[in-house]
Amino acid sequence: MKKFNRIWMWMAIAAASFSFTSCDDDDYWYDDYNHGGWGWNQGDWNNGSNGSQDDKLLSEAQTLTGDWRGSVMLSELAEDGQSRNNYSFNAEMTFYQAGDKVNSLSGNGIEVDYADDGSNESQTLKFTWYIDKNGDIYIRYNSGATYVMDAGAKQYGFYLGDEKGQDVFYGYMIGTGKAKGDVMQIDLVRYDPSGARKKTRSAATDSVAPGFGKATGRAFMPHAIKKLPRR
Repeated sequence: MKKFNRIWMWMAIAAASFSFTSCDDDDYWYDDYNHGGWGWNQGDWNNGSNGSQDDKLLSEAQTLTGDWRGSVMLSELAEDGQSRNNYSFNAEMTFYQAGDKVNSLSGNGIEVDYADDGSNESQTLKFTWYIDKNGDIYIRYNSGATYVMDAGAKQYGFYLGDEKGQDVFYGYMIGTGKAKGDVMQIDLVRYDPSGARKKTRSAATDSVAPGFGKATGRAFMPHAIKKLPRR
């Protein structure tokens, strides 16, 4: 994956918002995801909705499709443009393939966020998504806020697939465009809204489903407060 010029602002964000004991061999977090074609591409969404014959990308899209729930953390730039606000809450995310076609690499979705502070607050957000030729996942909310999940990054990327017999989806959603400077971290598991026990893809096929993304573990935002941010 092509490396872009490092932006000192991102280094400051990383130092202020995350704590890691060491760095791995990728520097994507320090790159500016607002350059080099990382923004939303409507043409990619349209092409993805027309269907694909790329088996690996199709498997990724089919794995992503469905119902997920778990914890979310959001780190956003404060109004002063320098300090950061970190929030933690719970969420359910549902991904649909465009036209309900199993060969679509794009689609729509619904996210329901729940406060984790005992207030019983919630909010419902709609979004569109697509997977590009590199396996990166793009998510754009109706507000216009767009996030990219980098399939090639180990430390600040994502993982989607089987983990100890359960489908998981975790990693970083890095804001671009309107959401530049914001970062979301998700840690989700597949579930069945009906309450029935949900089979993983691997359980359904009696084989281990492939995993996508290069993230190798979870690291959490420090100093997050339990509050539901309005987005």
